Amino acid sequence: MFTIRVGTDLQAFHIHKDLLAGLSDEMRYYVYDDPGEGQESTMEMEQVSPDTMRRFMEFCYSGDYLYTSDSEGSSDDPLKDKDAIEAPPLLLTHAKLYVFADMYNIVSLKELSANKIIALMPFLGKLEDRADALAMIALMDYVLNSILVTAGTSDKLVKFLARYAGCFIEELGGYPEFHTVLATSAGTDFFKVFCRRVKAGDGKAPWTDAE
Repeated sequence: MFTIRVGTDLQAFHIHKDLLAGLSDEMRYYVYDDPGEGQESTMEMEQVSPDTMRRFMEFCYSGDYLYTSDSEGSSDDPLKDKDAIEAPPLLLTHAKLYVFADMYNIVSLKELSANKIIALMPFLGKLEDRADALAMIALMDYVLNSILVTAGTSDKLVKFLARYAGCFIEELGGYPEFHTVLATSAGTDFFKVFCRRVKAGDGKAPWTDAE
Protein backbone atom coordinates (compact mmCIF):
# COMPACT_ATOMS: atom_id res chain seq x y z
CA MET A 1 0.00 0.00 0.00
CA PHE A 2 1.01 3.62 -0.56
CA THR A 3 0.20 6.46 1.83
CA ILE A 4 -0.67 10.02 0.76
CA ARG A 5 -0.79 12.66 3.49
CA VAL A 6 -2.75 15.82 2.70
CA GLY A 7 -3.79 19.11 4.24
CA THR A 8 -2.16 21.09 7.01
CA ASP A 9 -2.67 18.23 9.46
CA LEU A 10 -1.28 15.67 6.97
CA GLN A 11 -4.32 13.39 7.09
CA ALA A 12 -3.39 9.95 5.78
CA PHE A 13 -5.04 8.17 2.84
CA HIS A 14 -4.03 4.70 1.69
CA ILE A 15 -4.13 3.30 -1.83
CA HIS A 16 -2.75 0.28 -3.67
CA LYS A 17 0.63 1.07 -5.22
CA ASP A 18 0.01 -0.42 -8.64
CA LEU A 19 -3.32 1.37 -8.96
CA LEU A 20 -1.78 4.76 -8.19
CA ALA A 21 1.30 4.14 -10.32
CA GLY A 22 -0.85 3.17 -13.30
CA LEU A 23 -2.49 6.59 -13.50
CA SER A 24 0.50 8.38 -15.02
CA ASP A 25 4.28 8.31 -15.38
CA GLU A 26 4.48 11.09 -12.80
CA MET A 27 2.59 9.06 -10.23
CA ARG A 28 4.70 6.01 -11.03
CA TYR A 29 7.80 8.06 -10.26
CA TYR A 30 6.49 9.06 -6.83
CA VAL A 31 5.39 5.52 -6.03
CA TYR A 32 8.45 3.59 -7.17
CA ASP A 33 11.32 5.88 -8.15
CA ASP A 34 11.34 8.96 -5.91
CA PRO A 35 14.52 8.69 -3.80
CA GLY A 36 13.23 11.02 -1.11
CA GLU A 37 9.89 9.46 -0.20
CA GLY A 38 9.66 6.33 -2.32
CA GLN A 39 11.54 4.23 0.22
CA GLU A 40 8.86 4.92 2.84
CA SER A 41 5.92 4.41 0.43
CA THR A 42 4.51 7.80 1.31
CA MET A 43 4.22 11.32 -0.08
CA GLU A 44 2.94 14.59 1.35
CA MET A 45 0.59 17.03 -0.41
CA GLU A 46 -0.11 19.83 2.06
CA GLN A 47 -1.72 21.94 -0.68
CA VAL A 48 -4.41 19.31 -1.33
CA SER A 49 -7.50 19.25 0.89
CA PRO A 50 -8.85 16.03 2.45
CA ASP A 51 -12.13 16.48 0.54
CA THR A 52 -10.28 16.63 -2.77
CA MET A 53 -8.25 13.56 -1.84
CA ARG A 54 -11.40 11.62 -0.89
CA ARG A 55 -12.83 12.30 -4.33
CA PHE A 56 -9.53 11.35 -5.93
CA MET A 57 -9.52 8.05 -4.06
CA GLU A 58 -13.07 7.38 -5.20
CA PHE A 59 -12.00 8.09 -8.77
CA CYS A 60 -9.05 5.71 -8.47
CA TYR A 61 -11.23 2.78 -7.47
CA SER A 62 -14.40 3.50 -9.45
CA GLY A 63 -13.42 5.73 -12.37
CA ASP A 64 -15.74 8.50 -11.16
CA TYR A 65 -16.34 10.65 -8.09
CA LEU A 66 -19.38 12.14 -6.43
CA TYR A 67 -20.05 15.47 -4.79
CA THR A 68 -21.95 15.61 -1.51
CA SER A 69 -23.13 19.00 -0.35
CA ASP A 70 -22.75 19.95 3.30
CA SER A 71 -26.28 21.32 3.16
CA GLU A 72 -29.03 18.77 2.62
CA GLY A 73 -31.85 21.26 2.67
CA SER A 74 -34.25 21.09 -0.25
CA SER A 75 -36.09 23.91 -1.94
CA ASP A 76 -39.85 24.29 -1.60
CA ASP A 77 -39.99 25.41 -5.21
CA PRO A 78 -40.37 22.32 -7.44
CA LEU A 79 -39.27 24.35 -10.45
CA LYS A 80 -35.79 24.93 -9.02
CA ASP A 81 -33.37 22.31 -10.25
CA LYS A 82 -31.06 20.93 -7.56
CA ASP A 83 -28.09 21.06 -9.94
CA ALA A 84 -28.78 24.71 -10.66
CA ILE A 85 -28.82 25.52 -6.94
CA GLU A 86 -25.53 23.73 -6.29
CA ALA A 87 -23.73 24.75 -9.47
CA PRO A 88 -21.55 27.56 -8.02
CA PRO A 89 -19.88 25.52 -5.22
CA LEU A 90 -19.58 22.53 -7.54
CA LEU A 91 -17.43 24.52 -9.95
CA LEU A 92 -14.46 24.81 -7.60
CA THR A 93 -14.94 21.25 -6.38
CA HIS A 94 -14.38 19.94 -9.90
CA ALA A 95 -11.69 22.53 -10.62
CA LYS A 96 -9.61 21.32 -7.67
CA LEU A 97 -9.70 17.80 -9.12
CA TYR A 98 -8.77 19.21 -12.52
CA VAL A 99 -5.77 21.11 -11.13
CA PHE A 100 -4.69 18.06 -9.14
CA ALA A 101 -4.89 15.91 -12.27
CA ASP A 102 -2.92 18.50 -14.23
CA MET A 103 -0.21 18.55 -11.57
CA TYR A 104 0.34 14.80 -11.85
CA ASN A 105 -0.64 14.42 -15.53
CA ILE A 106 -3.62 12.16 -14.84
CA VAL A 107 -5.30 12.52 -18.22
CA SER A 108 -8.45 10.53 -17.46
CA LEU A 109 -9.21 12.59 -14.34
CA LYS A 110 -8.57 15.86 -16.19
CA GLU A 111 -11.04 14.84 -18.88
CA LEU A 112 -13.66 13.75 -16.35
CA SER A 113 -13.47 16.86 -14.16
CA ALA A 114 -13.44 19.21 -17.17
CA ASN A 115 -16.55 17.54 -18.56
CA LYS A 116 -18.27 17.89 -15.19
CA ILE A 117 -17.50 21.62 -15.13
CA ILE A 118 -18.75 22.13 -18.67
CA ALA A 119 -21.94 20.18 -17.90
CA LEU A 120 -22.76 22.70 -15.14
CA MET A 121 -22.57 25.75 -17.39
CA PRO A 122 -26.17 25.67 -18.67
CA PHE A 123 -27.42 25.80 -15.06
CA LEU A 124 -25.74 29.17 -14.59
CA GLY A 125 -27.74 30.61 -17.48
CA LYS A 126 -26.65 34.04 -18.65
CA LEU A 127 -25.14 35.03 -15.30
CA GLU A 128 -27.96 37.35 -14.29
CA ASP A 129 -27.28 36.56 -10.63
CA ARG A 130 -24.28 38.25 -9.06
CA ALA A 131 -23.40 35.08 -7.13
CA ASP A 132 -23.22 33.05 -10.36
CA ALA A 133 -21.07 35.65 -12.10
CA LEU A 134 -18.65 35.86 -9.18
CA ALA A 135 -18.50 32.05 -9.02
CA MET A 136 -17.46 31.93 -12.67
CA ILE A 137 -14.85 34.65 -12.17
CA ALA A 138 -13.49 32.80 -9.13
CA LEU A 139 -13.28 29.63 -11.23
CA MET A 140 -11.33 31.42 -13.97
CA ASP A 141 -9.00 33.00 -11.43
CA TYR A 142 -8.34 29.70 -9.67
CA VAL A 143 -7.67 27.75 -12.86
CA LEU A 144 -5.46 30.41 -14.43
CA ASN A 145 -3.42 30.77 -11.24
CA SER A 146 -3.06 27.02 -10.80
CA ILE A 147 -2.25 25.83 -14.32
CA LEU A 148 0.67 26.92 -16.47
CA VAL A 149 -0.94 28.93 -19.28
CA THR A 150 1.96 30.61 -21.03
CA ALA A 151 1.76 31.59 -24.68
CA GLY A 152 1.19 28.52 -26.81
CA THR A 153 -0.22 26.42 -23.99
CA SER A 154 -3.18 24.30 -25.04
CA ASP A 155 -5.48 23.30 -22.18
CA LYS A 156 -9.07 22.17 -22.68
CA LEU A 157 -10.55 23.87 -19.64
CA VAL A 158 -8.57 27.09 -20.06
CA LYS A 159 -9.74 27.41 -23.66
CA PHE A 160 -13.33 26.65 -22.69
CA LEU A 161 -13.30 29.30 -19.96
CA ALA A 162 -11.85 31.79 -22.44
CA ARG A 163 -14.69 31.13 -24.89
CA TYR A 164 -17.17 31.36 -22.04
CA ALA A 165 -15.77 34.73 -20.95
CA GLY A 166 -15.89 36.01 -24.52
CA CYS A 167 -19.50 34.90 -24.91
CA PHE A 168 -20.62 36.60 -21.69
CA ILE A 169 -18.38 39.66 -21.86
CA GLU A 170 -21.32 42.01 -21.26
CA GLU A 171 -22.39 40.19 -18.10
CA LEU A 172 -18.85 39.75 -16.72
CA GLY A 173 -17.47 43.10 -17.81
CA GLY A 174 -19.15 44.98 -14.99
CA TYR A 175 -17.09 43.21 -12.32
CA PRO A 176 -13.62 44.57 -11.37
CA GLU A 177 -12.59 41.02 -10.47
CA PHE A 178 -13.04 39.98 -14.09
CA HIS A 179 -10.81 42.79 -15.35
CA THR A 180 -8.14 41.61 -12.92
CA VAL A 181 -8.35 38.12 -14.42
CA LEU A 182 -7.94 39.55 -17.93
CA ALA A 183 -4.98 41.71 -16.89
CA THR A 184 -3.11 38.77 -15.40
CA SER A 185 -3.81 36.56 -18.43
CA ALA A 186 -2.39 38.91 -21.09
CA GLY A 187 -0.25 37.01 -23.60
CA THR A 188 -1.62 33.61 -22.69
CA ASP A 189 -3.79 31.21 -24.67
CA PHE A 190 -6.72 32.24 -22.46
CA PHE A 191 -6.46 35.87 -23.51
CA LYS A 192 -6.02 35.06 -27.20
CA VAL A 193 -9.01 32.70 -27.31
CA PHE A 194 -11.06 35.24 -25.34
CA CYS A 195 -10.28 38.01 -27.83
CA ARG A 196 -11.15 35.79 -30.80
CA ARG A 197 -14.51 34.93 -29.25
CA VAL A 198 -15.32 38.58 -28.54
CA LYS A 199 -14.50 39.54 -32.12
CA ALA A 200 -16.53 36.66 -33.55
CA GLY A 201 -19.60 37.66 -31.55
CA ASP A 202 -21.62 34.71 -32.81
CA GLY A 203 -23.56 34.34 -29.56
CA LYS A 204 -23.26 30.55 -29.63
CA ALA A 205 -23.30 29.00 -26.16
CA PRO A 206 -19.72 27.91 -25.36
CA TRP A 207 -20.78 24.56 -23.90
CA THR A 208 -22.21 23.55 -27.28
CA ASP A 209 -18.82 23.73 -29.01
CA ALA A 210 -16.46 22.56 -26.27
CA GLU A 211 -13.28 21.19 -27.77
